[in-house]
Amino acid sequence: MPQDIPFDWLLRVSSRAKRPRITISVHGLVELVWPHRMPKRYINTMLNEHKFWVVKQLASIDIQHKDIIPPKTIDLIAIHQTYDVIYQQQKGRTRLKEQNGKLEIFGDIQDKEVLRHVLNMWVKKKGREVLSPWLEDVAEDMDVSFGQVSIRLQKKRWGSCSTKGNINLNAALLFMPDYLVRHVLIHELTHLTHHNHSAAFWSAVEKFEPDYKSNRALLKEYGQRVPAWLTSPFTHDLHKPLKG
Repeated sequence: MPQDIPFDWLLRVSSRAKRPRITISVHGLVELVWPHRMPKRYINTMLNEHKFWVVKQLASIDIQHKDIIPPKTIDLIAIHQTYDVIYQQQKGRTRLKEQNGKLEIFGDIQDKEVLRHVLNMWVKKKGREVLSPWLEDVAEDMDVSFGQVSIRLQKKRWGSCSTKGNINLNAALLFMPDYLVRHVLIHELTHLTHHNHSAAFWSAVEKFEPDYKSNRALLKEYGQRVPAWLTSPFTHDLHKPLKG
């Protein structure tokens, strides 16, 4: 392992990456993306060459971003709905109840892992309720048909389309504006006929979304605002005060 690196980091070997790169999330997670064909003996050199830049970037991040706590509200921007989250400590299995614009969670609410699991399952459920019919509507507009649709929670990808015509969507899209959700749906549905990112693919996208270039940039920006607890463990429980 590399020595004298003054920060924690994760290695992700990628079959799609053409060159190594370092990414830093708004929560201070440093990730080194490494092409699978590149020898790992160069990792130490890569990290040392960029360590001062990484340290500078980490220093500029608000320390609060590193604290991941159970949410008191959940704002699903895509469908213009905000839910207050109410936690109640009880014996028995932890469960969630949605009612009147509120989410009530009963059970061992100090168990951070179970609590996050319950919340994530609810987000994926809402994703199935919202994104699946939304995809069908956009597919009808585009006069295309797809196979199966699956809803997941992923860190990196908003969606994907297999060569069999099956589409996977990230439930985190619920935290995006509706026009960016449509942007992703059009993108994946276009892959039904263009299995690459060729000029023909982007030309097909543009027919249904003339502003796709600006929306691609906005998607990256909004991606930094997605709640960290969707993909990262809670660092604090409900009653533990934050530092600072």
